[in-house]
Amino acid sequence: MEKTKKSKAKRIDFTTTDMVAILKIHEKLHMDVVILQEEYMKCQQSLFHEKWKFRHVARTLKQIAKKLGRPDLAVSEEELDKQIARKEN
Repeated sequence: MEKTKKSKAKRIDFTTTDMVAILKIHEKLHMDVVILQEEYMKCQQSLFHEKWKFRHVARTLKQIAKKLGRPDLAVSEEELDKQIARKEN
């Protein structure tokens, strides 16, 4: 039988000062991630509210357009694309 050589992982010896520095860096990076997550959640919430406001305005415009007898006056981009596609076919 052949002897297989086991690869020995080198152990890195850190001093106490090195470990304290590493832990400080880790804590700083962790806090940065937490702050980024909080800001991301604020942006998501803000975007949700802006979308809600837009949907409300769009529905109101559609109701006004219907009352004026011109339902084509207020259409979304998707609805306009569908109307154009129907006219082309």
